[in-house]
Amino acid sequence: MASDHGFLIPGNLQNILEISLLGLAMILLLTNKQQRTTETLLLIAIATLGRILMAPLPNVQPVTILVMLTAIRLGAARGASLGILVAYLSNLYLGGGSWTIVQASAWGMVGLTTGLAAQYLKQSGDLLVGRLCVASVIAAFAFGFITTIPLIQVYGFNIWLMGLPFDLLHAIGNVTIAVWFASHVDRMLSIQNNRVAWTWANDNTRSGQRIEQC
Repeated sequence: MASDHGFLIPGNLQNILEISLLGLAMILLLTNKQQRTTETLLLIAIATLGRILMAPLPNVQPVTILVMLTAIRLGAARGASLGILVAYLSNLYLGGGSWTIVQASAWGMVGLTTGLAAQYLKQSGDLLVGRLCVASVIAAFAFGFITTIPLIQVYGFNIWLMGLPFDLLHAIGNVTIAVWFASHVDRMLSIQNNRVAWTWANDNTRSGQRIEQC
């Protein structure tokens, strides 16, 4: 049995869940028309390093915001993939055991839902930082609740209530990081989006011309 943070996962089940999550993350990372894998890997590295360096600050880390920005600009699949992989990579150093499964799942859900709601976080292609801040606060408390579900089953809802101050720190950290850095990261991703779109359209035009010549 694997025991972390007060809950147990049978060893075989833990292995199955971890292999499934990592397999899903790799599928989401690699299956994409425009194949912007390099950018996603860079963001994964930044988020992983940022989380490790900010570990002394309780529940304050850049992962949630980077997951959301990735989902907004690169799609829900890439956002979910980043969340899952960062949880596993950073926990190789921070530790976590079976708790990593819960964190990876929660960040994956943040990426997925943000990607699905991306149209409400942009206007005329520009990021709405205010709405991102609101969404990041919701994401912080949702993340806290999801990661507490295994403990609620053991200790009841009081354990979730006890964790709310840490969720609030997560939310404050998200808003602070969003205000200071979100626009810069989003600008980088937007520029790359335009370049990829131009290259893709140009390649399709050339292909069409070749077909006509034939």
